[in-house]
Amino acid sequence: MDESIDKRPKRILVVDDERIVWDVISNALDKPGMYLVYAADGEEAIRLLLQEPFDLLIADKNLPGITGLDVIRRAKATDSSMATLLITAYASRESAEEAMAIGVDDYIVKPFDIQELQEMVTEVLDRRQELKRLPEVEKDGSQLVKRVMICEDRESSRQHLVNGVSSLGHKPLVASSISEVLEAVRKKEIDVLICDLAHMQRDDAEACFLRSTLLVRPDICFIAVAAERGLENAVGAIHHGARRVVYRPMLVREDKTKDMLLSMIGDSREG
Repeated sequence: MDESIDKRPKRILVVDDERIVWDVISNALDKPGMYLVYAADGEEAIRLLLQEPFDLLIADKNLPGITGLDVIRRAKATDSSMATLLITAYASRESAEEAMAIGVDDYIVKPFDIQELQEMVTEVLDRRQELKRLPEVEKDGSQLVKRVMICEDRESSRQHLVNGVSSLGHKPLVASSISEVLEAVRKKEIDVLICDLAHMQRDDAEACFLRSTLLVRPDICFIAVAAERGLENAVGAIHHGARRVVYRPMLVREDKTKDMLLSMIGDSREG
C-alpha cells in the first residue's frame, strides 16, 4: 500500500439534519489532518459518497427520508473499508444490534462528550487503516476454511458451538482461558473468535491486552456471547469490536446454532 495514503488528510462525511450537531462535531474534529464535509440528509450523503471517497462516515440514525442506517449500508456497499459511526438520541438493544449487523464501528448517544467523540474517531480510523494494511487474502475473507476459536465456560453452549462450526466445514478450536485466546490472536492462529462478553469486560491485564490486540487485528471476526438480552450487553459488544452478539437462550438447539453461525461466518463449502 502507498504510504502516502497514511499522510493525507482523513476525509470525514457528517450526516445530520440538525445543524447544531454539525457545529459541535466540526468544532471537535476540525484540526490538521482532518477534512470534514457536511450533508443535511441521506440523499445528499449518498450523492457525496458516489462522487468522492471518504475515510469515515458519521451518520445520525433518524434522518428524514433515507435513514442513517440506510446511508451506512450504501457506504459499505461502495467501500467496505470505510469507517462508520452511528449517532442516535435514544439507544436500544435492537438498534445497537442492527448497527452491529451492518458493520458499524461504534455507536454515539446524544448528548455526547466531545473528548469521547475525538477518541472514538481516532480509534476507528486507526483500526480501519490497520485493516487496509493486511494482506488481501486476509482482508477479503477469501480463505474458505476458517479457524474458529471458542472461549465459552458453559459446556452445553460450548459443545453446540463446536458442533455448529464443524458442520459448516470450519475448524473449531476450544480455549479454556483468555490467555490462550490472547496467544492465538497474537500468533495469527485464528480467523474467528467466539468469546463470552464477560471475559472481554474483565478488569485484569489479560482481558485488557486482548481488547487492545483485537482493535489492531480487525481481520479477526469477533462474535460476543452474552448471558442475557439487554442494551448494556449489545452496546458493550460493539465497543469491544464485536461483529455480532448472541445470547445463550439462542444456543439451545444445534440446528439453530448452525443457522446462526452460517449467517456470521459462512459455509466453507461455498464458492
